[in-house]
Amino acid sequence: MKEALRIIEAVWKQNRKFLLKHEAKRLCELFNIPVAKSILVRTVKEAVKVTNEIGYPDVFKIVSPDIVHKSDIGGVKLNIKDP
Repeated sequence: MKEALRIIEAVWKQNRKFLLKHEAKRLCELFNIPVAKSILVRTVKEAVKVTNEIGYPDVFKIVSPDIVHKSDIGGVKLNIKDP
């Protein structure tokens, strides 16, 4: 429960009215709500490493508190088949 409260408090502190995808997924996991696996990476090197570990094809989505509708700005890439 402490981790869930930390997530919510961080959102409030940033004056956001929505959760980022990784925050929402983590809250679901904490309350045993099934979700698709996702991994947050911050660099291309990390993305290649993780995708090589979990396998292809993959999907990449931008994560930003400034971007709610990722597809509107081209922030979703589908069917990534190789590095």
